[in-house]
Amino acid sequence: MSKLTVKEFIEAKGKRQIVMTTAFDEWTANACEAAGIDMILAWADNLEEIRGVIRNVRRGAPNTLIGTGLPSIGAYSSEEEALRLAGELIDMGVDIIYCSGLVPEKFAALSRQHYPCVGHVGYLPVQDTWFGGPRAVGKTFDEALHVFENTLALQEAGVIGVEMECVPADIAAEITKRVDILTISMGSGPKCDGQFLFSCDILGTHNEHYPRHCKTYVNLRESAIDALTQYKNDIITGAYPETPRHTIKTNPKQFDLFMEALDKKGL
Repeated sequence: MSKLTVKEFIEAKGKRQIVMTTAFDEWTANACEAAGIDMILAWADNLEEIRGVIRNVRRGAPNTLIGTGLPSIGAYSSEEEALRLAGELIDMGVDIIYCSGLVPEKFAALSRQHYPCVGHVGYLPVQDTWFGGPRAVGKTFDEALHVFENTLALQEAGVIGVEMECVPADIAAEITKRVDILTISMGSGPKCDGQFLFSCDILGTHNEHYPRHCKTYVNLRESAIDALTQYKNDIITGAYPETPRHTIKTNPKQFDLFMEALDKKGL
C-alpha cells in the first residue's frame, strides 16, 4: 500500500470518513496498517520515550500517517521551543504534530513553518480539572459557541484539523459543515470528517473503564487470560509439551553414543 500524504488526508474532507486509532508498539501498528487505518496516534511522557515509541510504531507501519503530541514540558513555554521540538518529531518520522491544549498563537508559528498540526476542542483531558472531570462539552449554548470559536481560532492559526472530543453530535455536525479543516470525532457523533477511538478500547486489552462512546470489537484481554490459563493447566497436567510436534528427538544411534559417553564419565 502507498502511504497517505498530508494533502490527501486534508482532501478527504467531505469525500470519505478518516479513520484514526492509537498504537504504541510495533505489533499494534502493524495490525493497524494491515487493516488500512489512515492515521495512527502515538505519544509518551517525554521526548526520549516518544523517540522509542515512534521508532517501534514506524517499524510496524512504514506506510501509515503517524501523529504524536509535542511534549507539554517545553513546547508550551515559547514558540521557539515548540518549533524546535516539532522539528525533532518530524526527524523521528512523525507526519503530523498533534497538540492538545496548545494555544492558537503557537500553532500559528508551527503552521508558518509548514508543520501539519491537529488541534483539540471540546473536552481536553490535559485540562481535566477545569472541566470538573470527564464530561460532555457543548450541551449549553455558551459551551457550544465556545467550541465553535475555538475551532475557528485553530483554523485561523493554520491547523489542518481538530479532534472534537465529547461534543454533542448535532453541535459537532454543524461545526463540521462550517469549517474548512478536518474534524475528527472522539465521541462527537457520526457527522464529523472522521472517527477516532483508542486501540485499547477497540481491542479490549485493558480492565479499566471503557468510555460510553467507544465500541469494543474483541476482548483480547479475556482471550489472553483464557489462553494463558489453558497453558498453565496444560503444564500442570502434563498435556504440554507431550506430543511429538512440541518436542525435538535425537537420532537413536546418536543418543546411544551420548549415553555411552555419560556412562564412561560415571555420570
